Amino acid sequence: MSVPTFEPRQSHAYPAPDVPSHRSRRVGGRVLAASVAIVAAVAAAGAGGYLGGRDVARASVPTTATVPAVSGAAVNAPAILAKIEPSIVTVRTRSVGVNALMEPVAEQGTGTGFVIAANGLIATNNHVVEGAQAITVTLRDGRTLTAKVLRSDPAADLAVLRVNATNLPVAPLGDSSTLKVGDPVIAIGNALALPGGPTVTEGIVSALDRTVQTDAGARLQHVIQTDAAINPGNSGGPLVDASGRIVGINTAAAGDAQNIGFSIAINGARHTIDDLLA
Repeated sequence: MSVPTFEPRQSHAYPAPDVPSHRSRRVGGRVLAASVAIVAAVAAAGAGGYLGGRDVARASVPTTATVPAVSGAAVNAPAILAKIEPSIVTVRTRSVGVNALMEPVAEQGTGTGFVIAANGLIATNNHVVEGAQAITVTLRDGRTLTAKVLRSDPAADLAVLRVNATNLPVAPLGDSSTLKVGDPVIAIGNALALPGGPTVTEGIVSALDRTVQTDAGARLQHVIQTDAAINPGNSGGPLVDASGRIVGINTAAAGDAQNIGFSIAINGARHTIDDLLA
């Protein structure tokens, strides 16, 4: 069966305003929004995507792919944001790259993360921080702290950061195995590195168990597809269900399509994070 291709964007780190480049998987910039190639769309296969602080990647989908009819109650986005926003952080990176003349140039990027342990552990996409020479995390209370990569898994596009802080608000994690196509969700993250707080977009679960190939070589399985807008800078941020619990980690968006984004299912991410910390 032939598989058409289109270019998705990885939602990795987005360049800060007035900064020419950013950390993100990119199709042109460093806004974390991963690029992906959807290799299969069968329930048994799995899925993955790329979207955090880099650009959005390419993805291909089988021509026979269909999305079941939608049915789901609306979410109370303001209430959900009030519940989860304290645990969401901005991840900024600095590194040195080269321009077309092979001259060294400073690069900056912005992505998203969320607190997974009150003693300063933060989850994000690996592509948001990969290769960074300096990482800072800005908490919702305004503090900006130096962060270090504690553990990372490029194959799963996940990383755990550590900051020197205690008593941080921890993000509530949900159960992604209970999701159904048509369930309402919202995506939260630092889209385009816009100042003034996170961007919140609402949509539904468009499909489950996607498998995608990122432009960084990761083959992600059991990924959630959503039409909630995911843009550069969203990488590493949460996909939240109607109860205000994180069910996915936003990782990629399809660049040549509309309203096709991908999130790593939180159940699989939780196993990987536990393994990284073991």
